[in-house]
Amino acid sequence: MCGICGIVSRTGGPVDPARLVRMRDCMISRGPDDEGLLVRGPVGLGHRRLSIVDLSAAGHQPMANEDESVWIVYNGEIYNFPELRQELESAGHRFVSRTDTEVLIHGYEEWGIDGLCRRIAGMFAFAIWDVNQRRLWLARDRLGKKPLFYYDDGRELLFSSTLRSLWLALGGRLEIDPCAVDEFLFKYVIDQDRCVFSGVRKLAPGCFAETGLDSGVPRPQRYWSISYARKRDLSESEWVEAVDAALERAVRRRLIADVPIGAFLSGGVDSSGVVAMMARVMDQPVRTFTVGFEFIKSYDERQYARKVAERTGSDHRELILDPDVWSMLPRLVWEYGEPFGDSSAIPSWFVAQAARRHVTVALTGDGGDEGFAGYDVYRAAYRAIKYRWVPAPIRCHALPLAAGLLSAVAPTALISQRVGAFAHYLAGRVDRVAAISTCWSMPFRKRLYSPSLMRSLDGFDPAASRMQTVAGADGPTPVDKALALILHHELPSDYLTKVDVATMAHSLEARCPFLDTELLELASTIPAEVLVRNGEAKALLKKVVARLVPPDVVYRRKWGFGIPVGHWFRDHWRERVRNLLLSQRAGERGLFNMHYLERVLDQHAAGKVNHNYRIWSLLVLEIWHRLFVDRTLRPEEPAPIL
Repeated sequence: MCGICGIVSRTGGPVDPARLVRMRDCMISRGPDDEGLLVRGPVGLGHRRLSIVDLSAAGHQPMANEDESVWIVYNGEIYNFPELRQELESAGHRFVSRTDTEVLIHGYEEWGIDGLCRRIAGMFAFAIWDVNQRRLWLARDRLGKKPLFYYDDGRELLFSSTLRSLWLALGGRLEIDPCAVDEFLFKYVIDQDRCVFSGVRKLAPGCFAETGLDSGVPRPQRYWSISYARKRDLSESEWVEAVDAALERAVRRRLIADVPIGAFLSGGVDSSGVVAMMARVMDQPVRTFTVGFEFIKSYDERQYARKVAERTGSDHRELILDPDVWSMLPRLVWEYGEPFGDSSAIPSWFVAQAARRHVTVALTGDGGDEGFAGYDVYRAAYRAIKYRWVPAPIRCHALPLAAGLLSAVAPTALISQRVGAFAHYLAGRVDRVAAISTCWSMPFRKRLYSPSLMRSLDGFDPAASRMQTVAGADGPTPVDKALALILHHELPSDYLTKVDVATMAHSLEARCPFLDTELLELASTIPAEVLVRNGEAKALLKKVVARLVPPDVVYRRKWGFGIPVGHWFRDHWRERVRNLLLSQRAGERGLFNMHYLERVLDQHAAGKVNHNYRIWSLLVLEIWHRLFVDRTLRPEEPAPIL
């Protein structure tokens, strides 16, 4: 894993090396092992290296071909690079290193950018500068595991692995996009087609883009998409064998490394399955890590992780932590660069920090829920199929109306989401499921927002792109529509962003076997009634994993990787949060109705309504403003106690 950045000046003026170094070196945790810089007139490339394969100087970047007509900076891992290297060597290409980076260079020469992206399998974000064509190519992996931001004002293009890097290079003069703020409060993350700063874009997963000295703004082109329409008719036992074999191959591909490798083991189905597969194919014990927190005893899954460790014979470590969460909030918000409101970012941060003391690469169970239908929304979709016998007037009118009323009065956003999803699926209004908020639903946002913020939104709908995804999904059932929605939105914007930032902040590479392209495309061909049999989420995958680990690990209630923020907001964080969110500076931003906000805090403190997600999102947003807009707070400082 690495950090990449670059500048292309279309005015013909030379790139300032000092500016490029500032961009590069604010990402030192992404690449503490080496640094590189290339400045040639109006083009500059920067790189920070975390050495994983071929630790020698031969892996230094920026890297070029033999005549230096093609240069690359690259972040990620290409898992099929040994096979591609053999193919390229047979075609006459010569290699001087054992790195996958060099495979990308020669692959571009041999197949062009489209052919290269279609052939490589892994997680990646890279930039290729073609000297002769005066073109810059940007590319990102199929699912968005590795980030790539860019800014283009017509005079110059800047790109980077982190938003902070662009913010620093542009002198912090970027303006906030109010629609991004609205999207953040709607879903507590900002999606892949938008950024908190106006003018900054994220290259979409599964796309490459062309720009250059003589070109305009980057034009993204899609090289990969997934279909849920090509279902296969296999028996359950055949599906079990097929998934078992594909998962084993996915794990094998992710064991190539010249550094210590291990795995996160939560004791859940997905991480247990990954660890069991690692134990099957490795000739030494798997290094596994389970973290317990003194402040999250209700989420403690160590007993299940121990059972898996005993069954697989892993070299198991339990790490018990009791950190000062309040003090680290500015650093956490700083690392994400834009507001990110998934509170499980906190335990993910500390798990990565602890594991990095022992390994440089960690396999994770991320992706099992997204590929094999592990969330409640899939169960709601499945149940809607089974309850199609309900009379149409109830399905199509009464239930959606009741769900809409519930969204305004539900004690938690989660209850509103579950009931609303079932009602809309049952009514056949699948696209409306995408409009269900998991944070501040529309009735809450209308009361929270100031008149000026509402005017600046100009009718913007934060659910529009999500609804388009569902409308365009090609699967035959509501379950397939839900799979497409989460794969294209929640996965890259929430789950993969969380994993990338948490691990890269501690120079740890995370690899996700369940997001292997072959395995994911296999899962897309599995019928809904096999994935969610009799309403049991992830039913097929559980059968696969139950052959490898104790059944009581597999068939138990699903636990989330959360933290008790709701309790903290009523207890020792109560006054801190209140003083921060109702401070004079917060009010001067003119974003919110401060009287209504005070009422929300009072309702939560009194236990009348559970506003934990909503308050958490506002806390993150306020700290973000103080870091990136006011610049009155530094990331190494604790969150202010007013």
